[in-house]
Amino acid sequence: MTLRLRTSLSLMGLLTGLLSACASAPVQFYTIAPPIDGSRLAQADAPVVYVPRIAMPDYLDTQDILLRDGSRLLRSSNGRWASRLSQSATDLIVARLAQDWPQRMVTAYSPQQTPDTRLAITIERMDITQQGQAMLVASWTDLPGIESRAIRNGRANLSVTGSVADDAAKAALLQKLFTQLADSIASSLPMNEARLTTKPS
Repeated sequence: MTLRLRTSLSLMGLLTGLLSACASAPVQFYTIAPPIDGSRLAQADAPVVYVPRIAMPDYLDTQDILLRDGSRLLRSSNGRWASRLSQSATDLIVARLAQDWPQRMVTAYSPQQTPDTRLAITIERMDITQQGQAMLVASWTDLPGIESRAIRNGRANLSVTGSVADDAAKAALLQKLFTQLADSIASSLPMNEARLTTKPS
């Protein structure tokens, strides 16, 4: 083996080692949406509560997992949301409201007919800090499907604390925050029979 060939092989081996050492960890995907609970499926003729996708600021509605550091937003190097955050948050709230309103069909998909109520939710502000505090300001509007019921509005300023040591902990903290939001919405909008009177034919 010539000296030139041995040198070339050595350089190739060194380059391969450097590339392997610099290779980043594989991307991990997270969601705050709970698994499907088939035991809680409502009856097909149940009053429908339609929850369109939650509205939130553009910089939040991505697949990036973010922490706030003052005026900076720090993105996770190898963690991502499995879908846009607005979709995952909507799925969580729909699942939670379905638990709170077991006699209703709560759905994030637009029904073919006018729903008994349309629940529009907006996240106005939301942050997770490096100190482990998750905060949001949210508002919602209950739009009835019949004129005999009044439009109702609600608003909440919520905060929870927990670990942000890794992306799994951040997801758990955000899940806790949106669960608290769903409970606030449910407590402000009691879905009793009087409020969900069947629409006239």
